[in-house]
Amino acid sequence: MKKIFMLLTLMIIIGCSLDTFKSENIASWSINLDVPLYKTEYTVREMLKKYDELSVEPYGTSGDSIFVFNASTPHIINIPDYTITKVGNDIQPEVVIVDKYEVEIPTLPDELAGVNFVDIDLTLEVDLSQFNVALADSVIVDEILIVGTNDDGDEERATIRNQDVLVNGTLVIENPEDLINIRPTVVTISGQITIYPSDQPGVEVSNQIIILTSVLHAPLVLEIVEASAFDAEPQKIASNVDDQVFKSFTLFAEIENQMEIGGKLQILVSPDTMNFKENSSIIPDTLLSFQFFPQQFQIEIIELDSVKFNLIADSTYIKTLVNLVGMPDGTPTRFMTNDSIKVLLYGSAEVLVETQDRAEEE
Repeated sequence: MKKIFMLLTLMIIIGCSLDTFKSENIASWSINLDVPLYKTEYTVREMLKKYDELSVEPYGTSGDSIFVFNASTPHIINIPDYTITKVGNDIQPEVVIVDKYEVEIPTLPDELAGVNFVDIDLTLEVDLSQFNVALADSVIVDEILIVGTNDDGDEERATIRNQDVLVNGTLVIENPEDLINIRPTVVTISGQITIYPSDQPGVEVSNQIIILTSVLHAPLVLEIVEASAFDAEPQKIASNVDDQVFKSFTLFAEIENQMEIGGKLQILVSPDTMNFKENSSIIPDTLLSFQFFPQQFQIEIIELDSVKFNLIADSTYIKTLVNLVGMPDGTPTRFMTNDSIKVLLYGSAEVLVETQDRAEEE
């Protein structure tokens, strides 16, 4: 009798267990899906590829290279013919006016708005190869005036005075950063040179030329002083997760930043790429934003609610916008040729699977 009771008890337990786990008694179950969303890479080379004035040169002893703006403008100064004249014991000087002319200054990229150059060389190289130096004791630059003017009407001036180009044919502009950092659209040069002839009275001097060449050398060593930003082209993303079965969604953002800049990275989404235009009447939605730091790798984890999740639904476009800041200690930022910022977005979604739907599909 005892054995029969134990057997009946076991059958009841087994029967209850099987009935409890029948599919029609289970409301739903969940699974996790990893969803790749977006990947992009910002490089200095790509950002500045359309600027022909840029060249590359080695930087320091590390083997790295850096982008450099180079520009030069030669200008011919024709010296009026004259006869060396002596009055009393003095040879009379000859004054030459350098008429105003424009020099080439690169138009800096819009992406570099809000940054200042900190390491610029701007010189005027004097070529006397077509000037008979044997007929002059000295050639003095009394004054060379360099004036830069930008589209806002701001003006910056630099002056060179009292230099004998027979002794030193390179005229150095002091603090050229002040001139270049106003973003001039026009730069002019004018001035006066005085020739002091040698003691050869009566000699006629003709067909003399002085060539004055402006030389700009500006490595991309920059101080970020105000808001500056660059962005990438919009990309289409697709998520196959049905929002009706969405339970939770975690977004992971991996940032590998080799550059000496940090800032704020914003991820914008919109159903239409036209909404990303600057003057669009429809403002894209901000999916997320966070700070990133110079020369660091970081992972940001963001839990998205259903509202945010719906922003990255099928047929939605995504665009990243980077607002720049410099090094925390104020050290100027160097734009090295191979530096980049890599951004990878992917999500982990927990979704509900309805057992009844599953049974019908089977």
